[in-house]
Amino acid sequence: MKLVAPTGKHVDGVHVVRAFPFTAADGPVAIVDGYGNEIIWIHDLGLLSLEHQQFMKRLLETEEFLPRIHSIESVSRGTPYRWSVVTDRGDAFFEQASSDGVAWHTDGSVTITDCDGICYLIPTVQHLDRRSRRLLERHS
Repeated sequence: MKLVAPTGKHVDGVHVVRAFPFTAADGPVAIVDGYGNEIIWIHDLGLLSLEHQQFMKRLLETEEFLPRIHSIESVSRGTPYRWSVVTDRGDAFFEQASSDGVAWHTDGSVTITDCDGICYLIPTVQHLDRRSRRLLERHS
């Protein structure tokens, strides 16, 4: 994507990223260049026009690869832990990156990082079915 900065400078290869994707998913965003250098900081998308808010949200959706887990089908008992889950992008099978690959967040969400560095999100643990919660609790 190309950006014309407020200074008039044209910058190629920019990306929109959430500043705090897990602890403040609706919080500030940054527009960064291909090297990760911040070009523009947007503290609150709500301050933008509705058209620009929608544009930024569409960009964030295309930039982020964060599958959301809807249910946990199985988790192996031995290490490496092998997970079988249903996500918003279909069924997924992965191995957990390490014994501390499951992160519980204060907002009630959980992230699980696999061996390839892909982070899976459970936005609200309480919304999982009982069996999924039980399997997840083994990793708390």
